[in-house]
Amino acid sequence: MKITIYALHLGVGGVEKYVATLANMLANIGNVSIVVTYKLANEPAFYIDPRVKIEYLISDKTPNKDKIKEAIVNKSAISLIREVLIAVKLLYRKRHLNIKSIEKCDSDVIISTRIFHNKLISKYAAKNIIKITGEHNYHNDDEKYISKVINSCKNFDYFIPISKYLKDFYEPYMTARGVKAKYIRFCVDDFANNQRAALEGDNLISVGRLSKEKGYSDLISVFEIIHRKNRKAVLNIIGDGDERESLENLAKEKKLTDNVVFHGFRNKEYVYSELNKSSVFLMTSYTESFGLVLLEAMNSGVPCVAFSSANGAKEIISDQENGILIDQRDIGMMADTVCELLEDRERLKQLSEGAIKTAELYSYEETEKEWQKFIMSLKERDKEL
Repeated sequence: MKITIYALHLGVGGVEKYVATLANMLANIGNVSIVVTYKLANEPAFYIDPRVKIEYLISDKTPNKDKIKEAIVNKSAISLIREVLIAVKLLYRKRHLNIKSIEKCDSDVIISTRIFHNKLISKYAAKNIIKITGEHNYHNDDEKYISKVINSCKNFDYFIPISKYLKDFYEPYMTARGVKAKYIRFCVDDFANNQRAALEGDNLISVGRLSKEKGYSDLISVFEIIHRKNRKAVLNIIGDGDERESLENLAKEKKLTDNVVFHGFRNKEYVYSELNKSSVFLMTSYTESFGLVLLEAMNSGVPCVAFSSANGAKEIISDQENGILIDQRDIGMMADTVCELLEDRERLKQLSEGAIKTAELYSYEETEKEWQKFIMSLKERDKEL
């Protein structure tokens, strides 16, 4: 069976992690290819099985949003015009090359990962190809965005989003359009952490992209309160992004530079080694479709404390069982909760046991079996037809 996955890039990101993981799982049952629009680096950010073929459509250019912003900030009309023209040409190439690829695709199954690809696949892919798409973003009750997702799935056979909530939310709309909605749990890594955190120190940890929607400025405010009560506490932030410089400055302003450590983007082995040294994982995201980082922490036995504003956190954290949810983005309440946990090691261990049990439900092996079973059922369906 031939399977083609369409991706925007293979850099750092939740969608890209999903693409890499899914490609690795399906490589055991079929010939898998990933068609990637932009080549951002020499190697993908996440491990991809050597059996998976990777085809880059654009290798010589990458999106120039940062240069456009820079030209606007510098008030340089000439630079702005030049960068806008470059962007227009790149967008044309992006669309044109994807259309050509989709038109010539002779796979049995196409898997899409973004609205952009959905629209093109629904229009240009051969009718006999089984078309699967999903959704990785929480909609935030944005009616325009919701409509875009729904309308982009025209002519698709299956809609398999990242979370059960998104599956349940979109299912009525998909059913009305003849698209079958299905939920397959995502999972922790194939090479997930086999060690368990000792929960002995006062190390706190957060992992993710340093962008506004992740709420890291609130995290530093939370830690400021924690630090007043517990001078031994250390906050380790692993990840990179547009907000890093401003967050480092914020930590400096609050005189926390000795206790807030910015590690930058790191590989999984490094992340797991830091999780093993940690006692509590903190998530302050405004929105989150699926909290994979929460599962990675739970797999290491680290209890999680998160704001309930992140829908993905509510799907994974059972309050007071495997972690704690904080309502109303209450910074003071989160800080107090963490301080109480650091003082109550028995409570930490109870939550840790619940966290480990939750992580077991999202094992790589179980998700791999479910995806492979589903794809093979499509092969059998085609034989019957």
